[in-house]
Amino acid sequence: MQKIGPLAIAVMGLLEERPRHPYDIAFTMQTRRMDEHIKLSLGALYHVVDRLQRLGWVEPTRTGREGRRPERTIYAVTAEGRARFHERLRELVSEPVREYSGFEAGLTFVHQLPPEEAAALLRRRADRLREQMALWDHSRQRLQEKGLTRLALLEAEMVQDWRCFQAHWCLRIAAEIESGRVTWSLGPTEGPTPPAGAAERPAPAEEETL
Repeated sequence: MQKIGPLAIAVMGLLEERPRHPYDIAFTMQTRRMDEHIKLSLGALYHVVDRLQRLGWVEPTRTGREGRRPERTIYAVTAEGRARFHERLRELVSEPVREYSGFEAGLTFVHQLPPEEAAALLRRRADRLREQMALWDHSRQRLQEKGLTRLALLEAEMVQDWRCFQAHWCLRIAAEIESGRVTWSLGPTEGPTPPAGAAERPAPAEEETL
């Protein structure tokens, strides 16, 4: 089954609100700060709209012109697209999946840095996370002044809580490294020996994501 990725979810969700042209979708995502959580570029967005149309999940309804701007095609979600969107939406909300993090990859090998540097880097990350939290608090206030409710910003609230947790975690681990509570050694071995044939074993196939 064709999987729907984050940008396609945003496209279909905004088209569910009302028919729009792609530029309007991009503008709304930026206005609501959705591009802080969903990677957005106009090229990728137009590609997603084209793919959704080929699948029969969105369809052009008319062309519209605003002032002297060129005509733009306005799209709406089809009945099949609505069913697929809601199916994927339920899955995304209810089912946790493995998500790969660059931060976690860095932590895996942080022992290859001097402990003093590792602690300093964690403290720097905490500082930057707190800067992001302050910026978002300002943006949230402005969005709420424009009439957006808490329900419209739930994903941002979750990300903000995660930033807060991660900042506190970084400071705690930095303090434990500095105090010596975190031993700067992996243990008696470099790691487990891989079983024979492990390198040849292919990773499980993943479903294509739009």
